[in-house]
Amino acid sequence: MSWRLRLMIALRQALDPGRGLSAFLSRVSILGMALAIALLLTVQSVMNGFDREMRERILSLVPHILVTGPPESEEWPVLAGALSQQPEVASVRHFRAMDALLLRGREVFATQLMAMDDDGLGHYAALMEPDLAEMRERDLILGKALAARLGLSIGDAVTFVIPAKAGNRYLSLTVSLRALLSSGTELDETLAMIHRRALPVAASAFQGAESIAIELIDVFKASQWRWDVMQMVPSTFRVTDWRATHGNLYSAIQLSRDLIGLILFTVIFVAAFNVVSSLMLVVTDRRKIVAMLMTMGAERRDIVAIFFLQGAVIGAVGAAIGAGLGWIFAGNAPDAAELLERFVGVPLLQTDVYPLSFIPVDMRWQDFVATGAIAIILSILAASIPALRAAKLHLADTLNH
Repeated sequence: MSWRLRLMIALRQALDPGRGLSAFLSRVSILGMALAIALLLTVQSVMNGFDREMRERILSLVPHILVTGPPESEEWPVLAGALSQQPEVASVRHFRAMDALLLRGREVFATQLMAMDDDGLGHYAALMEPDLAEMRERDLILGKALAARLGLSIGDAVTFVIPAKAGNRYLSLTVSLRALLSSGTELDETLAMIHRRALPVAASAFQGAESIAIELIDVFKASQWRWDVMQMVPSTFRVTDWRATHGNLYSAIQLSRDLIGLILFTVIFVAAFNVVSSLMLVVTDRRKIVAMLMTMGAERRDIVAIFFLQGAVIGAVGAAIGAGLGWIFAGNAPDAAELLERFVGVPLLQTDVYPLSFIPVDMRWQDFVATGAIAIILSILAASIPALRAAKLHLADTLNH
């Protein structure tokens, strides 16, 4: 029997449009495989989105390496200049971080205020609403979520109380909210920025620490660079990298991605076993046809090949339909999440709990190809048991009954 004839019989078996048991079992097998693949690809795309946003959004906003030290040190300009010359350093931001109290009417909120230069503020320019061409001395930038929690809008006046170094004195600073930072990350809950020129006296007069934020071209070299930077600064300086603040989060995302992938691949294995049970029933239902083919000259290897091809067809069709459904489900996942939020009236993701406030999606063709190939291989392997059973049917007994 030629391979073309074997394939024609396998296609007729797998894609039988009739209403018999074999047709129903084939459709169930294809549907089960398609749903398993669609679910796997949808969840994989969402987890890929979290991984991408963690690397490209969150880690692009937080310092890859943070150098903290006393503000009165004269090493800061020299250190910033030396780091800027390094080929693997993308940018260097110099700022002052101070603990402060934010006064809004009769309410008081504890926050951390950052005083930055023009270069530091420019790092966040693309995320500001509205876009600031130039920041004036009395301008304030707040995270969008923080401003919403405080009930602030553009143009509102805000007073900060900042502890001073001299005795029990404190200094007050009144600024006007000029722009909101909307990054969709946890940074929106904590960020409060002013220009360094807004401080009424020298920055060294306030309690707090001077810092340099280093952004690397390759974020995963932060640990190596941390040790290199430690050799460049005095012992009174403290050097940390992003793994100290966000390393556990990144590891948790990677672990969740791997575990969910393992669980969903198990779903494909279950769908493959469904192919086994379906084909076993097909063998029972079509044993007369198998016997007639063998009577007409078909050999046992032809019967085995037909059932293997039928398993491959079920896997291929299920993979194709599942890939299409997965593309549709993953592409509409953000809109579905937004619709669900409107229906229940509660946001699914909040930046005070989760690192992002939206559902990210990153569909990768490698996942679609790999998942489809695995589904087809498992379907072919699942067809081995029914194929061998069909080949061992006793011709005389089958025709006699």
